[in-house]
Amino acid sequence: MITAQDTDILKQILPKIDYTAALVPDAGKEAVRKACETAKQYKFATVCVYPTWTKYASTLMEGTGIGILIAVGFPHGSTNTEGKVSEARQICIDGATEIDMVINIARLIEGDYEYVESDIRAVVETAREYGVGVKTILETGYLSDALKRKAIEIAISAGAEYIKTCTGFGPGKASIHDIMLISEVAKGRIKVKASGGVASLEDQWEFIKLGASRVAGRGNIVEQLQEIGVFGAL
Repeated sequence: MITAQDTDILKQILPKIDYTAALVPDAGKEAVRKACETAKQYKFATVCVYPTWTKYASTLMEGTGIGILIAVGFPHGSTNTEGKVSEARQICIDGATEIDMVINIARLIEGDYEYVESDIRAVVETAREYGVGVKTILETGYLSDALKRKAIEIAISAGAEYIKTCTGFGPGKASIHDIMLISEVAKGRIKVKASGGVASLEDQWEFIKLGASRVAGRGNIVEQLQEIGVFGAL
Protein backbone atom coordinates (compact mmCIF):
# COMPACT_ATOMS: atom_id res chain seq x y z
CA MET A 1 0.00 0.00 0.00
CA ILE A 2 1.48 3.35 -1.07
CA THR A 3 1.34 6.06 1.59
CA ALA A 4 2.21 9.74 1.76
CA GLN A 5 5.58 8.72 3.21
CA ASP A 6 6.48 6.91 -0.02
CA THR A 7 7.67 10.15 -1.56
CA ASP A 8 10.30 8.56 -3.80
CA ILE A 9 7.63 6.37 -5.40
CA LEU A 10 5.09 9.17 -5.70
CA LYS A 11 7.69 11.43 -7.30
CA GLN A 12 8.07 8.80 -10.01
CA ILE A 13 4.33 8.26 -10.51
CA LEU A 14 2.85 11.77 -10.59
CA PRO A 15 4.94 13.19 -13.48
CA LYS A 16 4.02 10.15 -15.62
CA ILE A 17 0.24 10.49 -15.29
CA ASP A 18 -1.93 11.43 -18.27
CA TYR A 19 -4.96 12.84 -16.45
CA THR A 20 -8.20 11.73 -18.14
CA ALA A 21 -10.97 12.87 -15.80
CA ALA A 22 -12.47 15.06 -18.54
CA LEU A 23 -12.42 12.29 -21.14
CA VAL A 24 -16.10 11.44 -20.74
CA PRO A 25 -18.86 12.27 -23.25
CA ASP A 26 -20.66 14.83 -21.08
CA ALA A 27 -17.59 16.76 -19.94
CA GLY A 28 -18.22 20.46 -20.57
CA LYS A 29 -16.13 23.56 -19.92
CA GLU A 30 -16.36 23.30 -16.16
CA ALA A 31 -15.19 19.68 -16.17
CA VAL A 32 -12.30 20.63 -18.46
CA ARG A 33 -11.38 23.56 -16.22
CA LYS A 34 -11.37 21.33 -13.13
CA ALA A 35 -9.25 18.70 -14.88
CA CYS A 36 -6.75 21.36 -15.92
CA GLU A 37 -6.58 22.76 -12.40
CA THR A 38 -5.99 19.29 -10.96
CA ALA A 39 -3.26 18.56 -13.51
CA LYS A 40 -1.55 21.81 -12.53
CA GLN A 41 -1.98 21.09 -8.83
CA TYR A 42 -0.20 17.73 -9.06
CA LYS A 43 2.04 18.58 -12.01
CA PHE A 44 0.89 15.58 -14.00
CA ALA A 45 2.46 14.90 -17.40
CA THR A 46 -0.64 15.94 -19.36
CA VAL A 47 -4.31 16.71 -19.17
CA CYS A 48 -6.42 14.82 -21.71
CA VAL A 49 -9.54 16.38 -23.26
CA TYR A 50 -11.63 15.87 -26.37
CA PRO A 51 -10.72 17.75 -29.56
CA THR A 52 -13.52 20.29 -29.12
CA TRP A 53 -11.82 21.60 -25.95
CA THR A 54 -8.25 21.78 -27.30
CA LYS A 55 -8.09 25.57 -27.58
CA TYR A 56 -9.73 26.08 -24.19
CA ALA A 57 -7.41 23.66 -22.40
CA SER A 58 -4.39 25.09 -24.19
CA THR A 59 -5.26 28.56 -22.90
CA LEU A 60 -5.75 27.30 -19.35
CA MET A 61 -2.46 25.39 -19.35
CA GLU A 62 -0.29 28.01 -21.05
CA GLY A 63 3.09 28.37 -19.40
CA THR A 64 2.64 25.41 -17.04
CA GLY A 65 4.84 22.94 -18.88
CA ILE A 66 2.02 20.39 -18.68
CA GLY A 67 1.01 18.79 -21.96
CA ILE A 68 -2.34 18.95 -23.76
CA LEU A 69 -3.16 15.39 -24.81
CA ILE A 70 -5.90 14.96 -27.40
CA ALA A 71 -7.37 11.72 -28.74
CA VAL A 72 -7.75 11.06 -32.49
CA GLY A 73 -10.13 8.49 -34.00
CA PHE A 74 -11.39 7.94 -30.47
CA PRO A 75 -12.57 5.55 -29.15
CA HIS A 76 -13.06 3.00 -31.95
CA GLY A 77 -10.34 3.81 -34.49
CA SER A 78 -12.67 3.25 -37.43
CA THR A 79 -12.46 6.81 -38.80
CA ASN A 80 -10.93 6.82 -42.27
CA THR A 81 -7.34 7.99 -42.59
CA GLU A 82 -8.27 11.33 -44.15
CA GLY A 83 -10.53 12.06 -41.20
CA LYS A 84 -7.83 11.18 -38.67
CA VAL A 85 -5.30 13.35 -40.48
CA SER A 86 -7.69 16.30 -40.60
CA GLU A 87 -8.49 15.89 -36.91
CA ALA A 88 -4.81 15.62 -36.01
CA ARG A 89 -3.89 18.73 -37.98
CA GLN A 90 -6.64 20.85 -36.44
CA ILE A 91 -5.87 19.88 -32.86
CA CYS A 92 -2.18 20.58 -33.42
CA ILE A 93 -3.12 24.04 -34.70
CA ASP A 94 -5.37 24.50 -31.66
CA GLY A 95 -2.60 23.69 -29.19
CA ALA A 96 -2.29 19.93 -28.71
CA THR A 97 1.16 18.86 -27.57
CA GLU A 98 0.52 15.09 -27.72
CA ILE A 99 -1.88 12.82 -29.62
CA ASP A 100 -3.34 9.45 -28.63
CA MET A 101 -4.57 7.73 -31.80
CA VAL A 102 -6.70 4.59 -31.90
CA ILE A 103 -5.51 2.17 -34.56
CA ASN A 104 -7.98 0.76 -37.05
CA ILE A 105 -8.86 -2.27 -34.93
CA ALA A 106 -11.09 -4.02 -37.47
CA ARG A 107 -8.53 -3.69 -40.27
CA LEU A 108 -5.85 -5.14 -38.01
CA ILE A 109 -8.04 -8.10 -37.06
CA GLU A 110 -8.81 -8.72 -40.76
CA GLY A 111 -5.10 -8.77 -41.53
CA ASP A 112 -4.96 -5.55 -43.57
CA TYR A 113 -1.62 -4.63 -42.04
CA GLU A 114 -0.60 -2.32 -44.88
CA TYR A 115 -3.67 -0.16 -44.26
CA VAL A 116 -3.08 -0.06 -40.50
CA GLU A 117 0.53 1.02 -40.93
CA SER A 118 -0.37 3.65 -43.54
CA ASP A 119 -3.12 4.96 -41.27
CA ILE A 120 -0.73 5.40 -38.34
CA ARG A 121 2.05 6.85 -40.47
CA ALA A 122 -0.24 9.49 -41.98
CA VAL A 123 -1.16 10.80 -38.52
CA VAL A 124 2.43 10.55 -37.25
CA GLU A 125 3.76 12.54 -40.19
CA THR A 126 1.05 15.19 -39.84
CA ALA A 127 1.68 15.59 -36.11
CA ARG A 128 5.42 15.73 -36.69
CA GLU A 129 4.95 18.90 -38.76
CA TYR A 130 3.92 20.57 -35.50
CA GLY A 131 6.47 18.87 -33.26
CA VAL A 132 3.79 16.64 -31.73
CA GLY A 133 4.29 12.97 -30.86
CA VAL A 134 1.73 10.19 -31.32
CA LYS A 135 0.74 7.34 -29.04
CA THR A 136 -0.98 4.44 -30.80
CA ILE A 137 -3.79 2.77 -28.86
CA LEU A 138 -4.10 -0.97 -29.50
CA GLU A 139 -7.35 -1.68 -27.59
CA THR A 140 -5.87 -4.94 -26.39
CA GLY A 141 -9.18 -6.43 -25.25
CA TYR A 142 -10.02 -7.20 -28.87
CA LEU A 143 -6.65 -8.71 -29.79
CA SER A 144 -4.85 -12.01 -29.44
CA ASP A 145 -1.25 -11.87 -28.25
CA ALA A 146 -0.13 -12.56 -31.82
CA LEU A 147 -2.07 -9.54 -33.08
CA LYS A 148 -0.73 -7.38 -30.25
CA ARG A 149 2.79 -8.31 -31.32
CA LYS A 150 1.99 -7.52 -34.94
CA ALA A 151 0.42 -4.17 -34.02
CA ILE A 152 3.46 -3.17 -31.98
CA GLU A 153 5.79 -3.86 -34.91
CA ILE A 154 3.48 -1.92 -37.22
CA ALA A 155 3.40 1.08 -34.88
CA ILE A 156 7.18 1.08 -34.58
CA SER A 157 7.55 0.91 -38.35
CA ALA A 158 5.07 3.78 -38.77
CA GLY A 159 7.09 6.04 -36.46
CA ALA A 160 4.82 6.21 -33.42
CA GLU A 161 6.34 7.40 -30.15
CA TYR A 162 4.31 5.17 -27.81
CA ILE A 163 2.24 2.02 -27.65
CA LYS A 164 -0.81 2.43 -25.41
CA THR A 165 -2.86 -0.51 -24.20
CA CYS A 166 -6.53 0.58 -24.16
CA THR A 167 -8.97 3.46 -24.54
CA GLY A 168 -10.89 2.68 -21.38
CA PHE A 169 -14.05 2.40 -23.51
CA GLY A 170 -13.47 -1.12 -24.85
CA PRO A 171 -13.52 -4.60 -23.26
CA GLY A 172 -9.92 -4.63 -22.12
CA LYS A 173 -7.83 -2.87 -19.53
CA ALA A 174 -4.17 -2.40 -18.76
CA SER A 175 -2.63 -5.58 -17.40
CA ILE A 176 0.74 -6.78 -16.23
CA HIS A 177 0.66 -9.40 -18.99
CA ASP A 178 0.22 -6.81 -21.73
CA ILE A 179 2.80 -4.36 -20.37
CA MET A 180 5.31 -7.19 -20.19
CA LEU A 181 4.41 -8.32 -23.70
CA ILE A 182 4.76 -4.82 -25.13
CA SER A 183 8.08 -4.25 -23.36
CA GLU A 184 9.37 -7.60 -24.61
CA VAL A 185 8.45 -6.86 -28.23
CA ALA A 186 9.42 -3.19 -28.16
CA LYS A 187 12.95 -3.77 -26.84
CA GLY A 188 13.29 -0.05 -26.20
CA ARG A 189 12.25 0.94 -29.73
CA ILE A 190 9.00 2.54 -28.58
CA LYS A 191 7.69 3.84 -25.26
CA VAL A 192 4.85 2.21 -23.36
CA LYS A 193 1.68 3.64 -21.82
CA ALA A 194 -0.62 1.70 -19.49
CA SER A 195 -4.23 2.81 -19.87
CA GLY A 196 -7.68 1.41 -19.25
CA GLY A 197 -9.03 0.38 -15.86
CA VAL A 198 -6.01 1.62 -13.93
CA ALA A 199 -7.56 1.43 -10.49
CA SER A 200 -4.92 2.67 -8.07
CA LEU A 201 -1.52 4.18 -7.41
CA GLU A 202 -0.33 0.63 -6.76
CA ASP A 203 -1.41 -0.38 -10.28
CA GLN A 204 0.39 2.61 -11.74
CA TRP A 205 3.57 1.81 -9.83
CA GLU A 206 3.56 -1.83 -10.98
CA PHE A 207 3.20 -0.74 -14.61
CA ILE A 208 5.99 1.82 -14.26
CA LYS A 209 8.31 -0.80 -12.74
CA LEU A 210 7.57 -3.01 -15.76
CA GLY A 211 8.60 -0.27 -18.19
CA ALA A 212 5.65 2.05 -18.70
CA SER A 213 6.73 5.65 -19.32
CA ARG A 214 3.17 6.92 -18.94
CA VAL A 215 0.11 5.76 -17.00
CA ALA A 216 -3.49 6.87 -17.25
CA GLY A 217 -5.13 8.42 -14.22
CA ARG A 218 -8.72 9.46 -13.59
CA GLY A 219 -10.52 11.00 -10.63
CA ASN A 220 -10.11 7.79 -8.64
CA ILE A 221 -6.34 8.33 -8.54
CA VAL A 222 -6.76 11.88 -7.24
CA GLU A 223 -9.21 10.61 -4.62
CA GLN A 224 -6.63 8.07 -3.46
CA LEU A 225 -3.93 10.74 -3.33
CA GLN A 226 -6.15 12.91 -1.15
CA GLU A 227 -7.10 9.97 1.07
CA ILE A 228 -3.45 9.34 1.88
CA GLY A 229 -2.83 13.04 2.41
CA VAL A 230 -1.19 14.14 -0.84
CA PHE A 231 -2.74 17.33 -2.17
CA GLY A 232 -0.21 18.48 -4.75
CA ALA A 233 3.09 17.87 -6.47
CA LEU A 234 5.99 16.59 -4.39
